[in-house]
Amino acid sequence: MYRKNYRSKLAFFRGKGPLPARLVFLYSFILFMISCLFSVILIDQAIEPIIINIAKSEIKRVSSEVINESIDENIAEHDMEDLIIVHFKDEGKTPAFSFNPKIYNSIRSSTTKDIQRKLGINEDQQFYEGQSDKVDSDQFKSLVYNIPLGVVTHNSLLASLGPKIPVRMSLIGNVEPDFKTKFTDAGINNTYLELFAHFKINVQIVIPSYSEKMLVEQEISLGGIFVPGDVPDYYSEDGGKSPAPAIVKPASPKK
Repeated sequence: MYRKNYRSKLAFFRGKGPLPARLVFLYSFILFMISCLFSVILIDQAIEPIIINIAKSEIKRVSSEVINESIDENIAEHDMEDLIIVHFKDEGKTPAFSFNPKIYNSIRSSTTKDIQRKLGINEDQQFYEGQSDKVDSDQFKSLVYNIPLGVVTHNSLLASLGPKIPVRMSLIGNVEPDFKTKFTDAGINNTYLELFAHFKINVQIVIPSYSEKMLVEQEISLGGIFVPGDVPDYYSEDGGKSPAPAIVKPASPKK
């Protein structure tokens, strides 16, 4: 009885034979798709932080270049001596400083608009090809850079290979300019007044499956002026501890 059942089962398995080619192809295709899906997920998790860091570095570099170029283009039209007004006081008193409001507002407005315009050029990047004057206002929305996937290898030979990953930079808010001054002693009673432009730009980095807001800050020296002061009759480096010598003024000639 046992042998009979064993033989019947063996005959049953032998009778089925190999799987049809259609089922083999279907099962192989399903396994292949599952393997590809898991591979893509693992690769994406591995390279996404690298792509994000590269995108941040690229956005900072582009923003800095645009700010420097805009400053050079707009500040070159003005002279620091016309922008900074020195108000001299009585003898021995420190002079006061102020900005020429007309020139100050002109530089502030033109530079801010220029930076916003250049950071808002569309993906064709016409500005860097010398065609920024032909860009339509509809293109001033976002800037797209295509970063090759090969840059994640950190290999100069492979950096330009692989599919392009689009990285979009969009302006979230306005460019915030701030002008600061710095005073430096330049000898006895002499002062060097230096003007700085500090910019804050709120940008948004957008890559596939990821988006992040970032603040880009840049400070640039616009130039300065040298303000000479009155030469004192006596100068001491000991902080005024030693008594000042008696200074006798020459008598005026008799008439």
